[in-house]
Formats: sequence, structure tokens, C-alpha cells
Amino acid sequence: MPQKAKSLRMARNERRRKIRNSPDRRLRVVAKLRRLVGVMIIVISALTITINGPKINANSISEFMSYFWAGIDDSQEGTYIDYQALNVSVVKPFNQGVVVADNDSISIVTSGGVRLKTNLGYTSPAVLTSERYVLAYDKNGNGAVLTSNVAEASRQKTESSILTAALGQTGDYALITNESGYKTAITVYTSGGKQRFKWATPDYYFVSCAISPDGSKLAVASFGSTKDAKLEGKLFLRDLSNEKNIKEVSLNSNVPLAVGFLDNASVVVIGDYSTSVINQKGEIVSELTYAPDDLIAFSYSTNEIAVAVRSYSSNARTAVYIIGSHGVSKNKLEISQEIQAMDYDGSRIALLTSSGLTVYNSSMRALWRNESAVGAQMINLANDGGVWLIYSKQAEHVSTSSDTSEDLKS
Repeated sequence: MPQKAKSLRMARNERRRKIRNSPDRRLRVVAKLRRLVGVMIIVISALTITINGPKINANSISEFMSYFWAGIDDSQEGTYIDYQALNVSVVKPFNQGVVVADNDSISIVTSGGVRLKTNLGYTSPAVLTSERYVLAYDKNGNGAVLTSNVAEASRQKTESSILTAALGQTGDYALITNESGYKTAITVYTSGGKQRFKWATPDYYFVSCAISPDGSKLAVASFGSTKDAKLEGKLFLRDLSNEKNIKEVSLNSNVPLAVGFLDNASVVVIGDYSTSVINQKGEIVSELTYAPDDLIAFSYSTNEIAVAVRSYSSNARTAVYIIGSHGVSKNKLEISQEIQAMDYDGSRIALLTSSGLTVYNSSMRALWRNESAVGAQMINLANDGGVWLIYSKQAEHVSTSSDTSEDLKS
């Protein structure tokens, strides 16, 4: 039986010395490069800690780890999102997942599981979402929290009760509060939680607000009384960089319900009997009118808004219009049922009725339908061409290739 060769372990310092003095030039070069890289790592680490030391805290470490695990979760995409284990007061679509909120917490859930959970402690939670951020606030309460899909960004504790809020694409957000001594007040915060702007008035009730996509402007829809005691709706456009009014637009007796930016220069006001697109000069560039109480639903997209109203034609109960700064689209979609939910992304419209889900293109031509979607509470168009169906305890992804879908493009 051959004997196992014996080896003598050499001290680490001795090994390094022999490599540095090796007759083989390649080993000497590798040793020098290794030493140089090590010194550079130490210097860069020291500079990073010196410069960013005050910023390194538990939250930043948590955010880094959240990014790390989020990258892993992205490989776990699927067709179902299950949140049965969570208490649900509010559920909203968000990216390729959902936001689930109750009185105690808010969770971002994907098909890979719960990605982020943040404590709330709210009596009546409300949720707003943008492409990158989630804003939760306590309606008629005093708290608000902003998160991205990986970490909490900021929190607010207001002195007055919060009536409603708005969330911008940049992460800046606005809170309308019931301010003592005024009818209402509006405060805009940066994504980091610093107060950027505040405005209160004793003359108007602020109903809704919106922040422009680039974060430079604020639109506020309100109503008040004229000198002859008549109700008047009013739109205020404000420049957040200098806190000045850009324009003040009378909406006459049209009471605003919501306001939003279509782009950085155009605002849409949804009212009780008309939806209007208004430019920075205060001019109404397009308008859709309807009878009071006939507005069913609306959905924003970049540069346009889809509006669904009741139809009184013989064969239709609902009419859907596309409105933008170009005017009201000539293509009108009429369907024989009332809409339960609607989503519009600029190129597709998804409508949920008692018969199921139907997806149309922007020319109002049907693309595909899915009758198994009956019972869904909300719908959200996905980037891959499919649709997320939001139920009380789960979400399901369907597309034209699903077994339960029917292609209508023929």
C-alpha cells in the first residue's frame, strides 16, 4: 500500500515572501497586484465612511438589504399573489404586485411573498400609489408614511386631521388638512419628509390636489362661495419653486371631484357635470360634459384620461371617452353593461363588467376577454400586456394566452 505523501505547512508570511521573491515573473506580478488592490479597497472604504458616515444608520442598512432581497424576489414572478394571511382594509395595485393595508400595517406583496411591511397604527387607512412610491395616510387622522417598494422613506405627524392627499412621480407628496382658523390647508413634502410648501386660505375648501410629473407645479381643486352666495369651483395652479400662483381658473358652478396632471403643462379637472383639460394659461382646451350623477369612472394615463359615463342610447348603458390636450377622441366605446372597474395605460383600456374582463386598444377595438374575471374588485394593466385581477384575498394575472381567455382580434 503506497504511503500518503507528507506535506509541511508553511507560515502565511513565509509563503507571501517566497511568492514576492519568486523567480517566476508572473507570480511576482500577481503578488504586487493583489497588494495594490487590497490597499485601494482600504482607502476607498475609509473615504466612503468619512464622507457618508452621518448617513449610515439602521434605515440605510435596512434599505440596502431590502434592495438585495428584492433582486432575489424578482426571479419569483408568477400568476398569483396570495395575501390571505394578512388583514385587508385597503388593497391597491402597485407595479407587478399589490399594496395591502389595514389599521396596523401596510405591506407590499408580490408573487414571491411579502416584500416590505411597515407599521401604521391608523384608524382609517387610505393608500395612493405611483410608479415607484406608496403613500399611506390616516383619513381624518394625523399620520402619513411614504415608502418605496424596498424601504420606508419618510413619516409625517400632522397637527390637524388629514382630509385627502396626493402623490407625485418624484416621491413628493401633498396633504390637505382641516386647518384650525382656515377652511383647509395644503402642505407639500419632499420624499425625504421635509416641508416644501404650505398654503392655507379662509375662502376655499380644498377638495383635491396633484403634483406635476417633474415635481415643479401644484394643482389644487377647490370650491367656495361667490359674493352673491353662489357655489363656485376654482382651480389654482401654483409654482412650487417660488410659491407663486401661475393661474387661478373659475370652474363656475362645476364642483370639482378630482384633479390631475396629464403632463407638466396640462391639468385635468373631473367635476360633477364636466371633465376639462386646462393649460397653464387657464384656457380650457378640451371638455366633456355629462348630466350630474352620470360619471361612473375615470383612469389617468400619460397625456390622456379615460372617462366612463352613463349612456342613454338604445343599445348601450356605458360610454367611454378618451380626453387629452388634443381634445375628446372621436372614437367612443359604448357597451351594454355598467362598468365595475376600469384601467387605462395610454394604449389599452381594460373594462370589468358583470360578464368579465375585456381589453381594448386605444382605437376602442376589442383585443381579448376573460369571463373568469367576474367577481374581481379592481383591475390593473400589466407591462407584459396582461391584467392583474384584484380580489379580497388574492390577485391573479391573466393574459390573452391564458386558458380562460378568448382572443378577439380576428
